[in-house]
Amino acid sequence: MTEENTDVSYEIRVAPGAAGTDPEAPDWQVCELENGVLKNDAHIYDNLTFAEAQQICGMWTKKKEEAEGA
Repeated sequence: MTEENTDVSYEIRVAPGAAGTDPEAPDWQVCELENGVLKNDAHIYDNLTFAEAQQICGMWTKKKEEAEGA
């Protein structure tokens, strides 16, 4: 079995239909991207404030880096 070289990254973006002008409004999403593309809508965590989105994105990035280092 061949292992794919998949680059997983995380992106903070404004939810569809949301203004994204208020960082305290739950207008933000964190998306898991594979090679820069959203492959599965289940990989979207939404209804976040911008600060929450930053925290989740940072946490997921840290976990990914820890797993790669193991």
